[in-house]
Amino acid sequence: MSSVACGMNTLHIHPRSAELQIVTSGRLVTEMVPENDVNDADGKRRVIRTELTANMMTPFYQGSVHTQFNPDCEPATFIAAFFSEDFGAGQVQDETFALSDDVIVATFGQSIAGENIDRVCKAIPTSIALGVDECLKKCNIHKRAI
Repeated sequence: MSSVACGMNTLHIHPRSAELQIVTSGRLVTEMVPENDVNDADGKRRVIRTELTANMMTPFYQGSVHTQFNPDCEPATFIAAFFSEDFGAGQVQDETFALSDDVIVATFGQSIAGENIDRVCKAIPTSIALGVDECLKKCNIHKRAI
């Protein structure tokens, strides 16, 4: 698989398999959040952040929320190996905002006013997102008009 310059695979899970991601060229920055009650030394929710270059790999635990980002101007190439033929995939934002408005407001509290839910839902990308402004500027990549 390939990740374009400044490409990002948004938060997602694989409910039926762990994933082993191996970078063959370029660089990827990954983040993963293990299940509840896995905390760091300060007692905060643990986030595992890894910077991978060629010939490096990282696992993503089954059901963990994770993401990958190519912070460079060149494409990155990687292999994603799964331990199940039917690993499944769910984009976290799609699944979250598919719930009823009442559940979303209750989940996010007052950070999203009820009347703004549609605007927030439409602003969230569904899969591969070109988007980190700093990388786009560094690589002289211009955003496409919507």
